[in-house]
Amino acid sequence: MADLSHPVLPPANAPEGVQGNMLLVIPVPFRMREGALMIEAQATNGIDRWADNFEQVTVAAPVMPEELARTSDGIVWKDESALMARERVKLVRLPWAYQLTEFLRNYRAVKLLLRRHIRECSHLQFAIGALVGDWGAVAALEASAQNRKFAIHADRVEHELLLRVTRGASWPRRLKADVFAALMRRYHRRVIRKCSVGLWHGSDCFHAYSSWCPENFTIHDIHTKSSDHIGEPALFKKVADLETSNVVRICYAGRLDPMKAPLDWLKAIALARDLGTPIRAVWYGDGPLRNEAEAEISRLKLSEIVRMPGFVSDRGDLLAAIRNAHMMLFTHVTPESPRCLIEALLSGTPIVGYESRFTGDLTDGFGGGSFVPTNDWENLGRRIAFLATNRPALIQLVRNAARSGERFNDTAVFDERSRLVKQFA
Repeated sequence: MADLSHPVLPPANAPEGVQGNMLLVIPVPFRMREGALMIEAQATNGIDRWADNFEQVTVAAPVMPEELARTSDGIVWKDESALMARERVKLVRLPWAYQLTEFLRNYRAVKLLLRRHIRECSHLQFAIGALVGDWGAVAALEASAQNRKFAIHADRVEHELLLRVTRGASWPRRLKADVFAALMRRYHRRVIRKCSVGLWHGSDCFHAYSSWCPENFTIHDIHTKSSDHIGEPALFKKVADLETSNVVRICYAGRLDPMKAPLDWLKAIALARDLGTPIRAVWYGDGPLRNEAEAEISRLKLSEIVRMPGFVSDRGDLLAAIRNAHMMLFTHVTPESPRCLIEALLSGTPIVGYESRFTGDLTDGFGGGSFVPTNDWENLGRRIAFLATNRPALIQLVRNAARSGERFNDTAVFDERSRLVKQFA
């Protein structure tokens, strides 16, 4: 049995006005590298923002096997020492147990460990997102057994995602997905019905889960700073560039994964090209569909206007690339809440792609987006062509996007989430 705990320094005095302690169980993994505990970069920032609002934060997460971590190119890791509030953070290592045998083997020990931490913490929040190996759901059921209030958080609608990404698969795989999705939905409904508040990242999650919960709030799980917003001088320069540029620059930032539908993305660009649209496009990211995407680029003869440079680990470089683009084109086909769309808005880069409740929520009020029905890549290609050849319309979208992006920064959203946890959980 693996060691499930990690030694920490004694808690220090919290900043003035910060009260209570919170247990957070998340699926975002830890990593052990040469004896050092590593945390995913955005999770590091999130833990610090929680520590801005709680006297002590206990974070429990599974440890990714090293052989898997070495091949996970899309993750940026930071040493635990990078935590600004390290002296007030406990890090609890849980087993990686997404196989049924591993889950059953570790279940009792993890349940007892979580039971102790639940008793020690005044506020509880659990992120769910799987069936087997979902320690957040296990913690929720244990908290319910102790008659404790707790918050449930979700980033995406997992059972619907599973069905959509296997839509074109073989019938045995689709049958397996149907069974697992039904079980997952029932399991998550059982867990959510026991919570005291649901914190749903984006409108798609809110729509899917809110009927199961007594109190519900749409939140945004983001890590951008106020300083990341484009600001008036840079926005003026971007508009001036768009007025004179011969070519419209398109970008996307995310994994080459079925849920992102990169082949639809390429087909929409090819159609816009065929309509005589002067465009260049870059997809920043890597993933399992890279070979298929490269083959599609060749088939559609897009090599002169589309680049796929791979994963960009430096967040500053990626934000600069998004800001340099005139349009973020996306083809998400599952109910998720991707942060890249928020990063585009705060960069003054309009979001153009498949409509969803999430994108409607992001642009409600000030605009900054242009959407077509999901899977309608032909209509999307025509929308690209229209915007690229009607600069006043695209410039207005740029200005609207910058306005919509003003409200997204990590301090504001984590302060609001912390207030809700303290009130309801």
